[in-house]
Amino acid sequence: MATQSDIAEVISRINDRWAIPKARNGHFGNVLKSLTINNVRGVTEKIEFTWPVTAIAGTNGSGKTTLLQLCSAAYVKETGGRVYKIGDWVRNALGDETPAFDEKSSVSFTFWDDSPQVEIPYQKARTRWGYPRTNPKRNVAFIGIGLFAPRIERRDRLHVYRAQVKVKATSSLPKEVVQAISSILNAGYTAGSIHTVGPASDQWSENLPQLVRNGKRYGEHHMGAGEQKIVALIRQLEAIPARSLILLEEPEITLHPDAQRGLAWYLMSLSHRKGHQIIVSTHSGELFETLPLDGRLLMIRANDAVTAVPRAPYIAAARQLNGVVKSNQDLILVEDAVAQAFLRELLRQKNKQLLDNCAIVPVGNTDDVYRLVQSFRQMKVRAIGVRDPDIGASPSSGLFSLPGDLAPESLLLTDDNIAATEDYLNGITTCFSKARVAGIGHTGSSWAKKVFPSLAHQMDLSRDALADRLTISWLRSNSAAASTLAGDIDAAFLAA
Repeated sequence: MATQSDIAEVISRINDRWAIPKARNGHFGNVLKSLTINNVRGVTEKIEFTWPVTAIAGTNGSGKTTLLQLCSAAYVKETGGRVYKIGDWVRNALGDETPAFDEKSSVSFTFWDDSPQVEIPYQKARTRWGYPRTNPKRNVAFIGIGLFAPRIERRDRLHVYRAQVKVKATSSLPKEVVQAISSILNAGYTAGSIHTVGPASDQWSENLPQLVRNGKRYGEHHMGAGEQKIVALIRQLEAIPARSLILLEEPEITLHPDAQRGLAWYLMSLSHRKGHQIIVSTHSGELFETLPLDGRLLMIRANDAVTAVPRAPYIAAARQLNGVVKSNQDLILVEDAVAQAFLRELLRQKNKQLLDNCAIVPVGNTDDVYRLVQSFRQMKVRAIGVRDPDIGASPSSGLFSLPGDLAPESLLLTDDNIAATEDYLNGITTCFSKARVAGIGHTGSSWAKKVFPSLAHQMDLSRDALADRLTISWLRSNSAAASTLAGDIDAAFLAA
């Protein structure tokens, strides 16, 4: 099974290459940097790809599949000709359907190696998409949900003619494929093979995989759905030419949470080994949150508009943000989970009615808070942002700051607040002394982000529980500042 150390190692190796343009371009090639969509299936948005592996999350109908499909049209094959066209996916309206595009629709791409931008407008007069004459070349592989239905559930030729089928040839699965399957599923497979089977007449043939585990050999019909999925997926992925664009649609289906996490590790490892860019749509928190922040993107559909949230800390934010739009709640955007817990407790003490009528959602960094406040306000959602104190407030833009002059983790981990929290958590002072070791070599907010989870571990508490106790202690000594912020937020919503 892929450990946290394995995951951290592959992320570090990718970052080492990605950070240096010459190394990045040499290893990964002309990877997508951005996709700009203008009025296609109700989506008008610019998507930035800031890492070679990107997980796209969002509720059903948020635009994840549309994004994957449009990305497939970014390149032509090395031998010429497009692998996919926009028209393969986005079709003309049928009957009384609302059109998915019009004369103003367009799609454009930019690339990390500074290849020329590709612009593809819809040409109404020609009833077709206008592809440029020159295009970057790269292999594209689109692997959709429908490719992995369990064999036992298919009424295919192997099922219908099973009494007539014979083994025609056998080949061993490559060692790296068996190892990858073992790592993802946390199972000790020792070997695998592919049987080419078919009737004596040689009218057709099929490939049937087998695995060996605990000394027993069994075929695809006797594998679990997750085993079948991973065997088929890994075989297909390992066969894709180096430096391809791989588009994966919800590959976590049928996999348990540990295997979903293992799959995220495998996709990063594959990208690092072969220089692939991999874009995957997912509903899996395990897969999404195993990737670094630069590899996470949320799609939020509010009314008729779609908003992209880069560097999203949690997949749950997609459900929360969509819920706000549908329920007409007030929305408060913060940077991270510690700020969320801090503000939630502050409002619980100072304005419980306001807390009951709003959702507090962490969305990334200070720039994301600003951008999303403006986006949601344009969609007529009552939204404000509360950022860390170092940026400062801008009430006219709906932006406020947490109290004090430190990021919330640092504010809660001052010596005075730790000592005061001893009233709520016996032994926290001693545990804090041990936890400080995790921050050696770091300063400021970086130090606090290292020490905070270490202190939670020392206290045998979740991070949320620790933040809750530390916040209660801080508020006891800073009631006036807390009341001021709660009043400012309430006034901003009343004026919206």
